[in-house]
Amino acid sequence: MKIGKWTGVYLGIISLMLRYLATSSPYLTEKWYTTGLYPLIRGLLDHTIVVLPFPTVYLLILLLIYLGYRFFRKLFKIKSHKQRFFLFSRLILNFLGCLIFSFLILWAYNYYRIPLYQKLNLNPSPLSIDLLIEEMETTQQFLHTLRENVHPDSTNWPDISDFTVQSTMIRDEMKSMLKDWQHGGKGSPVVKQFYPEATLRKLGIFGIYFPFTGEAYLDPSLHPLEKGFTMAHELAHGFGITDEGEANFMAWLVCSQSSKAFFQYAATMKLFRYQLNDLYRMDSERYKEFLVHIPEPIKNDIREIQESNRAIVPFASELSRRSNDLYLKSQGVKAGVRSYAQLPMLVYAWKGKQ
Repeated sequence: MKIGKWTGVYLGIISLMLRYLATSSPYLTEKWYTTGLYPLIRGLLDHTIVVLPFPTVYLLILLLIYLGYRFFRKLFKIKSHKQRFFLFSRLILNFLGCLIFSFLILWAYNYYRIPLYQKLNLNPSPLSIDLLIEEMETTQQFLHTLRENVHPDSTNWPDISDFTVQSTMIRDEMKSMLKDWQHGGKGSPVVKQFYPEATLRKLGIFGIYFPFTGEAYLDPSLHPLEKGFTMAHELAHGFGITDEGEANFMAWLVCSQSSKAFFQYAATMKLFRYQLNDLYRMDSERYKEFLVHIPEPIKNDIREIQESNRAIVPFASELSRRSNDLYLKSQGVKAGVRSYAQLPMLVYAWKGKQ
Protein backbone atom coordinates (compact mmCIF):
# COMPACT_ATOMS: atom_id res chain seq x y z
CA MET A 1 0.00 0.00 0.00
CA LYS A 2 1.54 3.28 -1.14
CA ILE A 3 1.63 5.97 1.54
CA GLY A 4 0.92 8.75 -0.95
CA LYS A 5 -2.46 7.27 -1.80
CA TRP A 6 -3.57 7.53 1.84
CA THR A 7 -2.00 10.88 2.73
CA GLY A 8 -5.29 12.41 3.89
CA VAL A 9 -6.01 9.49 6.21
CA TYR A 10 -2.56 9.69 7.81
CA LEU A 11 -2.81 13.46 8.26
CA GLY A 12 -6.21 13.04 9.91
CA ILE A 13 -4.90 10.39 12.31
CA ILE A 14 -1.82 12.46 13.23
CA SER A 15 -3.92 15.58 13.85
CA LEU A 16 -6.31 13.63 16.10
CA MET A 17 -3.36 12.28 18.08
CA LEU A 18 -2.11 15.84 18.51
CA ARG A 19 -5.62 16.83 19.59
CA TYR A 20 -5.51 14.22 22.33
CA LEU A 21 -2.19 15.63 23.56
CA ALA A 22 -3.53 19.21 23.30
CA THR A 23 -6.52 18.46 25.51
CA SER A 24 -4.25 17.08 28.24
CA SER A 25 -2.09 20.21 28.50
CA PRO A 26 -3.67 23.62 27.76
CA TYR A 27 -0.43 25.33 28.84
CA LEU A 28 1.64 23.51 26.20
CA THR A 29 -1.07 24.07 23.59
CA GLU A 30 -0.92 27.78 24.35
CA LYS A 31 2.84 27.69 23.78
CA TRP A 32 3.25 25.56 20.66
CA TYR A 33 0.04 26.40 18.86
CA THR A 34 -1.83 29.51 20.07
CA THR A 35 1.25 31.73 20.44
CA GLY A 36 3.48 29.70 18.12
CA LEU A 37 1.97 28.17 15.00
CA TYR A 38 -1.41 29.94 14.83
CA PRO A 39 -0.01 33.50 14.49
CA LEU A 40 2.05 32.28 11.51
CA ILE A 41 -1.04 30.74 9.90
CA ARG A 42 -3.05 33.87 10.70
CA GLY A 43 -0.38 36.09 9.14
CA LEU A 44 -0.14 33.94 6.00
CA LEU A 45 -3.90 34.03 5.46
CA ASP A 46 -4.13 37.76 6.23
CA HIS A 47 -1.61 38.58 3.50
CA THR A 48 -2.99 36.24 0.82
CA ILE A 49 -6.57 35.09 0.30
CA VAL A 50 -8.11 37.25 3.05
CA VAL A 51 -7.23 40.44 1.14
CA LEU A 52 -9.71 39.55 -1.60
CA PRO A 53 -12.68 41.97 -1.56
CA PHE A 54 -15.24 39.16 -1.50
CA PRO A 55 -15.74 36.01 0.62
CA THR A 56 -13.00 33.57 -0.38
CA VAL A 57 -15.35 30.68 0.33
CA TYR A 58 -16.96 31.40 -3.06
CA LEU A 59 -13.69 30.33 -4.74
CA LEU A 60 -13.39 27.31 -2.44
CA ILE A 61 -16.88 26.15 -3.42
CA LEU A 62 -16.03 26.49 -7.13
CA LEU A 63 -12.77 24.59 -6.59
CA LEU A 64 -14.54 21.73 -4.81
CA ILE A 65 -17.15 21.53 -7.59
CA TYR A 66 -14.40 21.40 -10.22
CA LEU A 67 -12.39 18.74 -8.36
CA GLY A 68 -15.56 16.73 -7.74
CA TYR A 69 -16.40 16.86 -11.44
CA ARG A 70 -12.89 15.70 -12.38
CA PHE A 71 -13.00 12.85 -9.89
CA PHE A 72 -16.43 11.50 -10.84
CA ARG A 73 -15.59 11.79 -14.51
CA LYS A 74 -12.57 9.58 -13.87
CA LEU A 75 -14.55 7.28 -11.58
CA PHE A 76 -17.25 6.45 -14.12
CA LYS A 77 -14.66 5.54 -16.73
CA ILE A 78 -13.68 2.56 -14.56
CA LYS A 79 -15.67 -0.49 -15.60
CA SER A 80 -14.94 -2.68 -12.57
CA HIS A 81 -17.49 -2.05 -9.81
CA LYS A 82 -14.99 -3.32 -7.23
CA GLN A 83 -12.28 -0.87 -8.33
CA ARG A 84 -14.82 1.94 -8.53
CA PHE A 85 -16.01 1.27 -4.97
CA PHE A 86 -12.43 1.09 -3.68
CA LEU A 87 -11.45 4.37 -5.35
CA PHE A 88 -14.56 6.13 -4.08
CA SER A 89 -14.02 4.84 -0.52
CA ARG A 90 -10.39 5.95 -0.56
CA LEU A 91 -11.39 9.40 -1.76
CA ILE A 92 -13.96 9.82 1.03
CA LEU A 93 -11.51 8.68 3.71
CA ASN A 94 -8.73 10.93 2.39
CA PHE A 95 -11.13 13.87 2.12
CA LEU A 96 -12.34 13.41 5.69
CA GLY A 97 -8.76 13.09 6.91
CA CYS A 98 -7.70 16.28 5.13
CA LEU A 99 -10.81 18.04 6.44
CA ILE A 100 -10.01 17.10 10.06
CA PHE A 101 -6.33 18.00 9.66
CA SER A 102 -7.07 21.38 8.04
CA PHE A 103 -9.76 22.28 10.57
CA LEU A 104 -7.53 21.56 13.55
CA ILE A 105 -4.26 22.97 12.23
CA LEU A 106 -5.80 26.14 10.79
CA TRP A 107 -7.75 27.10 13.92
CA ALA A 108 -9.39 24.47 16.10
CA TYR A 109 -6.44 23.57 18.33
CA ASN A 110 -7.32 26.89 19.98
CA TYR A 111 -10.19 25.03 21.67
CA TYR A 112 -7.60 23.45 23.95
CA ARG A 113 -5.69 26.60 24.96
CA ILE A 114 -5.87 28.29 28.36
CA PRO A 115 -9.43 29.71 28.65
CA LEU A 116 -9.80 33.48 28.60
CA TYR A 117 -11.72 33.59 31.88
CA GLN A 118 -8.89 31.67 33.54
CA LYS A 119 -6.30 34.07 32.11
CA LEU A 120 -8.31 36.99 33.56
CA ASN A 121 -8.83 35.21 36.91
CA LEU A 122 -12.59 35.29 36.53
CA ASN A 123 -14.79 32.86 38.43
CA PRO A 124 -18.20 33.00 36.72
CA SER A 125 -21.08 31.42 38.61
CA PRO A 126 -24.88 31.54 38.25
CA LEU A 127 -26.52 34.70 39.62
CA SER A 128 -29.29 34.53 42.20
CA ILE A 129 -32.58 36.00 41.01
CA ASP A 130 -32.27 39.07 43.26
CA LEU A 131 -28.74 39.73 42.08
CA LEU A 132 -29.79 39.21 38.46
CA ILE A 133 -32.60 41.78 38.77
CA GLU A 134 -30.21 44.22 40.41
CA GLU A 135 -27.82 43.80 37.47
CA MET A 136 -30.69 44.19 35.00
CA GLU A 137 -31.74 47.48 36.55
CA THR A 138 -28.18 48.77 36.13
CA THR A 139 -28.06 47.56 32.53
CA GLN A 140 -31.45 49.08 31.77
CA GLN A 141 -30.44 52.47 33.16
CA PHE A 142 -27.28 52.50 31.05
CA LEU A 143 -29.28 51.42 27.99
CA HIS A 144 -31.73 54.27 28.49
CA THR A 145 -28.92 56.83 28.72
CA LEU A 146 -27.18 55.46 25.62
CA ARG A 147 -30.46 55.29 23.68
CA GLU A 148 -31.10 59.00 24.09
CA ASN A 149 -27.60 59.83 22.82
CA VAL A 150 -27.39 57.32 19.98
CA HIS A 151 -30.89 57.15 18.53
CA PRO A 152 -33.23 59.58 20.28
CA ASP A 153 -36.25 59.12 17.98
CA SER A 154 -38.40 56.02 17.49
CA THR A 155 -37.61 55.38 13.81
CA ASN A 156 -36.05 52.14 12.64
CA TRP A 157 -32.33 51.77 13.17
CA PRO A 158 -30.23 52.56 10.09
CA ASP A 159 -27.84 49.90 8.83
CA ILE A 160 -24.14 50.08 9.75
CA SER A 161 -22.48 52.57 7.42
CA ASP A 162 -18.96 51.84 6.10
CA PHE A 163 -19.11 48.21 7.27
CA THR A 164 -15.44 47.50 6.52
CA VAL A 165 -14.28 50.66 8.32
CA GLN A 166 -16.36 49.87 11.41
CA SER A 167 -15.20 46.25 11.40
CA THR A 168 -11.56 47.37 11.22
CA MET A 169 -12.09 49.76 14.12
CA ILE A 170 -13.57 47.01 16.35
CA ARG A 171 -10.79 44.62 15.29
CA ASP A 172 -8.06 47.10 16.22
CA GLU A 173 -9.69 47.82 19.60
CA MET A 174 -9.96 44.07 20.27
CA LYS A 175 -6.36 43.46 19.19
CA SER A 176 -5.11 46.14 21.59
CA MET A 177 -7.07 44.66 24.48
CA LEU A 178 -5.88 41.09 23.84
CA LYS A 179 -2.25 42.21 23.61
CA ASP A 180 -2.56 44.01 26.94
CA TRP A 181 -3.77 40.74 28.47
CA GLN A 182 -1.05 38.74 26.67
CA HIS A 183 -3.80 36.53 25.26
CA GLY A 184 -2.91 36.56 21.57
CA GLY A 185 -4.11 39.46 19.49
CA LYS A 186 -1.79 38.86 16.54
CA GLY A 187 -3.03 39.03 12.97
CA SER A 188 -5.78 40.96 11.24
CA PRO A 189 -8.90 38.78 10.93
CA VAL A 190 -11.76 40.17 8.87
CA VAL A 191 -15.53 39.84 8.73
CA LYS A 192 -17.14 39.88 5.30
CA GLN A 193 -20.83 40.11 4.48
CA PHE A 194 -22.07 36.91 2.85
CA TYR A 195 -24.42 37.23 -0.10
CA PRO A 196 -27.12 36.44 -1.18
CA GLU A 197 -28.79 37.99 1.84
CA ALA A 198 -30.44 35.64 4.34
CA THR A 199 -28.41 32.61 3.14
CA LEU A 200 -26.74 32.13 6.52
CA ARG A 201 -29.91 32.84 8.46
CA LYS A 202 -31.77 30.18 6.48
CA LEU A 203 -29.08 27.79 7.70
CA GLY A 204 -29.86 28.86 11.28
CA ILE A 205 -26.82 31.07 11.89
CA PHE A 206 -26.16 34.82 12.03
CA GLY A 207 -22.44 34.60 11.38
CA ILE A 208 -19.67 32.06 11.20
CA TYR A 209 -15.89 31.91 11.37
CA PHE A 210 -14.64 29.65 8.57
CA PRO A 211 -11.18 28.26 9.41
CA PHE A 212 -10.55 26.95 5.88
CA THR A 213 -10.37 30.50 4.51
CA GLY A 214 -9.43 32.35 7.72
CA GLU A 215 -12.43 34.66 7.33
CA ALA A 216 -15.63 35.29 9.24
CA TYR A 217 -18.91 35.73 7.40
CA LEU A 218 -21.95 37.71 8.47
CA ASP A 219 -25.48 37.74 7.09
CA PRO A 220 -26.13 41.28 5.76
CA SER A 221 -29.86 40.99 6.47
CA LEU A 222 -29.34 41.09 10.25
CA HIS A 223 -30.81 43.90 12.32
CA PRO A 224 -28.10 46.62 12.68
CA LEU A 225 -27.78 46.03 16.44
CA GLU A 226 -27.42 42.27 15.95
CA LYS A 227 -24.97 42.88 13.12
CA GLY A 228 -22.74 45.10 15.24
CA PHE A 229 -22.44 42.59 18.08
CA THR A 230 -22.14 39.54 15.82
CA MET A 231 -19.35 41.27 13.91
CA ALA A 232 -17.36 41.62 17.12
CA HIS A 233 -18.19 38.03 18.17
CA GLU A 234 -16.82 36.60 14.92
CA LEU A 235 -13.68 38.77 15.13
CA ALA A 236 -13.03 37.21 18.55
CA HIS A 237 -13.09 33.80 16.87
CA GLY A 238 -10.60 35.09 14.30
CA PHE A 239 -8.23 35.98 17.14
CA GLY A 240 -8.37 32.39 18.37
CA ILE A 241 -11.09 32.64 21.02
CA THR A 242 -13.11 29.52 20.27
CA ASP A 243 -15.52 29.21 23.21
CA GLU A 244 -18.85 30.84 22.31
CA GLY A 245 -19.38 32.29 25.77
CA GLU A 246 -15.91 33.81 25.78
CA ALA A 247 -16.41 35.18 22.24
CA ASN A 248 -19.65 36.80 23.43
CA PHE A 249 -17.84 38.23 26.45
CA MET A 250 -15.00 39.55 24.29
CA ALA A 251 -17.52 41.14 21.91
CA TRP A 252 -19.42 42.74 24.81
CA LEU A 253 -16.25 44.07 26.43
CA VAL A 254 -14.79 45.59 23.28
CA CYS A 255 -18.09 47.06 22.07
CA SER A 256 -19.08 48.40 25.50
CA GLN A 257 -15.75 50.25 25.68
CA SER A 258 -15.79 51.29 22.02
CA SER A 259 -15.30 54.89 20.95
CA LYS A 260 -18.59 54.57 19.03
CA ALA A 261 -21.77 54.87 21.12
CA PHE A 262 -23.64 52.66 18.62
CA PHE A 263 -21.46 49.66 19.51
CA GLN A 264 -21.81 50.45 23.21
CA TYR A 265 -25.58 50.29 22.81
CA ALA A 266 -25.46 47.11 20.70
CA ALA A 267 -23.36 45.34 23.35
CA THR A 268 -25.49 46.53 26.26
CA MET A 269 -28.68 45.53 24.44
CA LYS A 270 -27.30 42.03 23.85
CA LEU A 271 -26.42 41.68 27.53
CA PHE A 272 -29.87 42.93 28.55
CA ARG A 273 -31.62 40.39 26.32
CA TYR A 274 -29.57 37.54 27.79
CA GLN A 275 -30.44 38.79 31.25
CA LEU A 276 -34.13 38.89 30.32
CA ASN A 277 -33.93 35.30 29.11
CA ASP A 278 -32.32 34.25 32.39
CA LEU A 279 -35.00 35.98 34.41
CA TYR A 280 -37.80 34.38 32.38
CA ARG A 281 -36.24 30.96 32.90
CA MET A 282 -35.86 31.51 36.65
CA ASP A 283 -39.21 33.17 37.46
CA SER A 284 -41.73 33.98 34.73
CA GLU A 285 -43.88 36.09 37.10
CA ARG A 286 -41.04 38.40 38.12
CA TYR A 287 -40.07 38.55 34.46
CA LYS A 288 -43.54 39.90 33.61
CA GLU A 289 -43.30 42.42 36.44
CA PHE A 290 -39.92 43.62 35.19
CA LEU A 291 -41.18 44.07 31.61
CA VAL A 292 -43.72 46.65 32.76
CA HIS A 293 -40.97 49.05 33.86
CA ILE A 294 -38.78 48.84 30.74
CA PRO A 295 -38.76 52.23 28.95
CA GLU A 296 -40.80 52.18 25.76
CA PRO A 297 -37.91 53.04 23.37
CA ILE A 298 -35.96 50.04 24.65
CA LYS A 299 -39.03 47.82 24.35
CA ASN A 300 -39.45 48.98 20.77
CA ASP A 301 -35.85 48.11 19.98
CA ILE A 302 -36.27 44.61 21.44
CA ARG A 303 -39.47 44.09 19.44
CA GLU A 304 -37.76 45.35 16.29
CA ILE A 305 -34.87 42.90 16.77
CA GLN A 306 -37.25 40.01 17.47
CA GLU A 307 -39.37 40.82 14.41
CA SER A 308 -36.25 40.99 12.26
CA ASN A 309 -35.05 37.63 13.60
CA ARG A 310 -38.45 36.02 12.98
CA ALA A 311 -38.72 37.42 9.46
CA ILE A 312 -36.45 34.71 8.06
CA VAL A 313 -37.24 31.16 9.11
CA PRO A 314 -34.34 28.66 9.01
CA PHE A 315 -34.77 25.52 6.91
CA ALA A 316 -34.36 23.31 9.97
CA SER A 317 -33.80 25.38 13.10
CA GLU A 318 -33.87 22.42 15.51
CA LEU A 319 -31.45 20.43 13.37
CA SER A 320 -29.15 23.46 13.19
CA ARG A 321 -29.27 23.92 16.97
CA ARG A 322 -28.65 20.24 17.70
CA SER A 323 -25.79 19.94 15.22
CA ASN A 324 -24.13 23.07 16.64
CA ASP A 325 -24.59 21.70 20.16
CA LEU A 326 -23.03 18.37 19.15
CA TYR A 327 -20.15 20.13 17.39
CA LEU A 328 -19.33 22.33 20.40
CA LYS A 329 -19.45 19.40 22.81
CA SER A 330 -17.20 17.37 20.51
CA GLN A 331 -14.61 20.17 20.78
CA GLY A 332 -14.65 20.06 24.57
CA VAL A 333 -17.22 22.84 25.20
CA LYS A 334 -19.26 20.96 27.79
CA ALA A 335 -22.10 23.50 27.88
CA GLY A 336 -22.68 23.19 24.12
CA VAL A 337 -24.99 25.89 22.76
CA ARG A 338 -25.75 26.95 26.34
CA SER A 339 -22.25 28.50 26.38
CA TYR A 340 -23.65 31.45 24.41
CA ALA A 341 -25.83 32.37 27.40
CA GLN A 342 -22.92 32.63 29.87
CA LEU A 343 -22.55 36.34 29.13
CA PRO A 344 -24.37 37.69 32.24
CA MET A 345 -22.21 35.53 34.53
CA LEU A 346 -18.97 36.55 32.82
CA VAL A 347 -19.90 40.24 32.83
CA TYR A 348 -20.76 40.14 36.54
CA ALA A 349 -17.48 38.34 37.32
CA TRP A 350 -15.58 40.94 35.26
CA LYS A 351 -17.24 43.85 37.06
CA GLY A 352 -16.30 42.29 40.38
CA LYS A 353 -12.62 42.41 39.35
CA GLN A 354 -12.69 46.11 38.44
